[in-house]
Amino acid sequence: MYKNRLKIFIAIVILMFVGVVLRLGYLQIVKGDAYRLQYTEMLRNIKSLPALRGRILDRNGYILAYDEPCYSLYLDYRLLTSNEKWAKRQVRAISRELSIPSDRAERVFRLRVDTTFRLAEEAARRSARKDMGVEELSPSQDAAVLEDLQSTISRIIWNMKRQEKIVGMTVRGQRQAHRIVAGLDENTAVALRGKIDKTVGASIRPDNRRRYPYRSTACHIIGFTTQVWKEDLDRHNISAGEGDWFARNEVNYRDGDMIGRGGIEMMSEQYLRGKRGYQIRQDRKIAEDRRAQQGQDVHLTIDIRLQKDIEALMGGRNGCVVVLGVPNREVLAMVSVPTYDINRYQQDFEKLLADKVNLPLLHRAVKKLYPPGSTMKPLAAIASLGVGAITPGTEYTCRGYLHEPDSFRCWHRRGGHGSLDMIDALKRSCNVYFYWVGEKLGIEMLGEWLRGFGLADRPGTGLPEELAGHVPKRGTVGESRLLAIGQGPMDATPLHVANAIATIAASGEFRSPIIALEGGPKPVRRQLPVSSKHAEAVRLGMRKVVSESGGTANKYFRANMPGTAVCAKTGTATVQPHIPDLNGNGRADPEERTSNMVLRGDMAWCVGFAPYNSPKYAFAIVVEYVTVGGGGANAGPIARDLIHLLENPQYGYLK
Repeated sequence: MYKNRLKIFIAIVILMFVGVVLRLGYLQIVKGDAYRLQYTEMLRNIKSLPALRGRILDRNGYILAYDEPCYSLYLDYRLLTSNEKWAKRQVRAISRELSIPSDRAERVFRLRVDTTFRLAEEAARRSARKDMGVEELSPSQDAAVLEDLQSTISRIIWNMKRQEKIVGMTVRGQRQAHRIVAGLDENTAVALRGKIDKTVGASIRPDNRRRYPYRSTACHIIGFTTQVWKEDLDRHNISAGEGDWFARNEVNYRDGDMIGRGGIEMMSEQYLRGKRGYQIRQDRKIAEDRRAQQGQDVHLTIDIRLQKDIEALMGGRNGCVVVLGVPNREVLAMVSVPTYDINRYQQDFEKLLADKVNLPLLHRAVKKLYPPGSTMKPLAAIASLGVGAITPGTEYTCRGYLHEPDSFRCWHRRGGHGSLDMIDALKRSCNVYFYWVGEKLGIEMLGEWLRGFGLADRPGTGLPEELAGHVPKRGTVGESRLLAIGQGPMDATPLHVANAIATIAASGEFRSPIIALEGGPKPVRRQLPVSSKHAEAVRLGMRKVVSESGGTANKYFRANMPGTAVCAKTGTATVQPHIPDLNGNGRADPEERTSNMVLRGDMAWCVGFAPYNSPKYAFAIVVEYVTVGGGGANAGPIARDLIHLLENPQYGYLK
């Protein structure tokens, strides 16, 4: 009895399974073509709706980047590829429209094709003239504009054929118009629309473009956008096998889409980029409408007004200024000079790239490594106090040199400072005292402490341009001496140095700096083995740099002393001359070494924090290739004026 029931049950299961298989076979084999045709027809009736990028705002809500409405010229893909079936349909349409025979309609069609491409060239030229701010393009500029137009068309054709090869069938984009010239203003759009009726396969459509109201201010921080490259499509897009058209429409980049290339635009791309929507039309009515989702806003910690004022303090000198909040390490300002207008990045790129002397595209705060010079002495002091090599009152006699008169000399006083303790050595920036400290610590121990201050890692904001610093793990006694004064085998970015000084101000609490509330890595936080007593001793030495006669920054602050008690440390770092790579071959040729564009001089530093008793803000300033004076003379006055800015009631950061 039991066996009969089991046989019946198994038979039923087999019959059900066979039924499912037959049904699937019927749907896929017998009805497969019909369903595919139905799906293809549905896709033909879908209109993709583009999404706006999110805005970038500063800490006070000022808009630093947004998408501005504009117009763009679109051309049909079948026009670009001279599709015969499409061309014949256009000829028949012209014949009906003008009531002329097909041979004449054929000639009209050819004329309209020529007019269409001339219109595209006119649109590209008009857009370029407006972006460049010129009445007429030079022959070389005109040639570059037309070359870029042809490159855009070639890229669209390549991308569509690539998609067809992957999918194995004609893709929807091959029946659509594609953006050829973007960012047209309203006057240009009106002028071009008046000529559209004499073209074929062309249309002027509403669009948007990225705008930066503060132009060159904070350009290196904000970054820029460009149209997607082939590599972007390969890296980011999901394939046909990974999702249906609706999923791909929402997340995939398409040719002509914009993507972040540097700074916040690149770092926070996943937040700034929106999601496309779509409309499905049936019987000339909207059957389904899913709106595009604008990208999220990204909020920065910087104050754009302060950023602009600090740029002015630099007075056209190349260099960098970083201002950090001590408690949370938010980046309040991060100035890299020279700057450039982000709105004109595409138009000015070749010119900017060709400037091998000033390097305007370089984000000096995070992408240029400098020898930090005497700004490392407070860190060497903290390290030596921490391991018990010295105490704040430990004295050493500076005779103007360490052991031998001809080596490891004191740069600040050839005859020597005499006997001085650690606090006075910081005040007077005595090299001999810190050569001795470096010798006592050794390069392994000192390097370990410097790495604890984050100087060998990337700073940690998440900006794609960030570089890690160089801190040695081993070396000679001589190198250890040089390391203690910030010379020799080490380099760091200004952001590294500013954060190290903020760590001293916070009694050894290390935090990685933050520049964006949306995007970037998770902040790092650790407590270094620094006692409050040792931190206070180093802070006192830095206070005397500013407040007492003989301090290396005192005379530059004294004439216009801020109301806030400031702690500082100046530095003058010796560097090799900057030899511009004028021919772009990646090496310094003899004619380049003797060029009058070679930059020679020192790196002038001033770092510090304020107020002395309860530090709120830390800073690092570097002025490049100074030939007269050192860190105090060149960066000291900028530091003084920076503190006055922070005291200003419109900011109120030190009130």
